[in-house]
Amino acid sequence: MQWSQIKTLFILCFLVLDIYLLVQFIDKQDRAAQEQYPGGEDLTLQEELEREEITLGDIDVGVEKDSSISVLPMEYTDKQVGEIESLENQEAVLNTEDLIVGHMDEPVPIAEDAGGEEISNIISNFIYQFDSYQFWKWDKDLNVLIFFQEKENQPIYYNQSALLLVYLNEDNEMEYYTQSMLGVAESKNDDSKRTLIQPIQAIGTLYNNNELVSKDTVDVDYGYHTWISSLENGKQVFAPTYKVSVNDERDYFVNAIEGQVFSNSDESFTRDMVRENLGDIQLIPQDVDWKEDMINKLRTLTQTETETETNRSE
Repeated sequence: MQWSQIKTLFILCFLVLDIYLLVQFIDKQDRAAQEQYPGGEDLTLQEELEREEITLGDIDVGVEKDSSISVLPMEYTDKQVGEIESLENQEAVLNTEDLIVGHMDEPVPIAEDAGGEEISNIISNFIYQFDSYQFWKWDKDLNVLIFFQEKENQPIYYNQSALLLVYLNEDNEMEYYTQSMLGVAESKNDDSKRTLIQPIQAIGTLYNNNELVSKDTVDVDYGYHTWISSLENGKQVFAPTYKVSVNDERDYFVNAIEGQVFSNSDESFTRDMVRENLGDIQLIPQDVDWKEDMINKLRTLTQTETETETNRSE
């Protein structure tokens, strides 16, 4: 037998062996899955959560089909600029063509124990098109109120171009704010909508990733998360997203079409945006008499953040 024939025979033998081992591996995985989840995926996930005493709160978001949305940056008309500059009890300017920076003539008090609805009612008269924003949280460490812009009546999670930050002074009074806005979303048609994964599947993904532990309580909300951040003309694409809240303490964001978990921006986002604002305010005209005061305030906040991070690391 020639050497070339022997070599070919060896190759075929190893190929058959590889296929056999692959089949064995897949079969073993299937058996393990069946042992862990007997009786069907959805039912067994429920059983696993019950066994771990993980409580499902409000997880019905009322959306079964949706598609991504594409949005261009906001381009303000002269009329809109006039409306912004005439807002009551403040001087508001556009540092560039897309960021509103405001300083209150008389600081607006916010009660220490105020909730999101009360806070929104208090500041709604001072913010341009405030109805298109949703309260997110009060960052007590920085004393900053955070609001996300809405599209399709749902919040855009953690996007620099769809954000309202309200800076409070030491007396919890609204003193400054920065506001970015997205423009009109491109229209969607029914043909582009896709069936979303179930909220329970998003919870199952987190459970399988060991993000949930015994006695956790889980709730689900719905919104959009950045999918593609920069296209031609500054367009952004946002994916339908489940916000999975655990014990009202931490949030996870799961793509409601593809199922992958977005990176959690909560810890670094506000810090990064304060630093971005510090740079943005440099572009305000020099004749704005409160410019330096706001720069100093934000610079102090960034220094406080650095000290807080150092203390946590120690």
